[in-house]
Amino acid sequence: MRKIAVLLLAAAGVSLAGAASAADLGAAPIYRKAAPVQVFSWTGGYIGGYVGGAFGANDATTTVPVNAAGVAQFGGPAASYKYNSSVIGGYTSGYNWQFAPNWVIGYEGETGYIGTKGSASYAGRATSIATTRAEGLYSVWAARFGYAFDRSLVYVKGGAALVNFETGASDGSAAGVHLDTMHNKYRLGYAIGGGWEYAFDNKWSVKAEYLYLGFDNNITTTGNLAGNAGTQVWTTTSLPGIHTAKVGLNYKFDALSYFLGAMR
Repeated sequence: MRKIAVLLLAAAGVSLAGAASAADLGAAPIYRKAAPVQVFSWTGGYIGGYVGGAFGANDATTTVPVNAAGVAQFGGPAASYKYNSSVIGGYTSGYNWQFAPNWVIGYEGETGYIGTKGSASYAGRATSIATTRAEGLYSVWAARFGYAFDRSLVYVKGGAALVNFETGASDGSAAGVHLDTMHNKYRLGYAIGGGWEYAFDNKWSVKAEYLYLGFDNNITTTGNLAGNAGTQVWTTTSLPGIHTAKVGLNYKFDALSYFLGAMR
């Protein structure tokens, strides 16, 4: 019996020592998987606004008025003049898709205000004025193609531009010498350029962009010389291209989620 009691006491001592050691070591550490690193993507729709400036690429010219037979109604040459610079501003919207893995393609539309214009008198006729105005709302629809360096996007852009021009000649300074061939006409041209955009947040980005608006055609307008009952005459104006430069702010959103939410 004495031996059995000794063995039981020894076993109890070993158990107590093990428990004490386990308590000293503390609870086993719990390992958690690190949160995944969030990778920014340019994919998604966006809306935004911009402000900048515009000016003519070269001179505009308006011919001397001619009659139906093509005879000039007074001496030449054609009037030549520059566009003044103008502030531009408006809003933009579009969609980007990032693929493979750094390339980005997308569509972008912009509508804004432009106010470039110019005028000049004909040689020897100080009151006969040729004028061209690209003034009012204009629109651009373009594709974008770029390369993303994480949150920086460098891109090229090209598409169509629609601008309202008022062109022609006028002279109302003296009785019986009234000249008016001024008319408003929309012209569809092309837009080409590029820029840089930086996403400083998952939703917000800023951009700087240059865009050239080109119009490879002329505008011919008709009117009367020497009063409403006078000779019908025509003037033809060559349209210069327009340089534009702008900075903008865009807000990015998940276009699919937005659409599905609107349908609920």
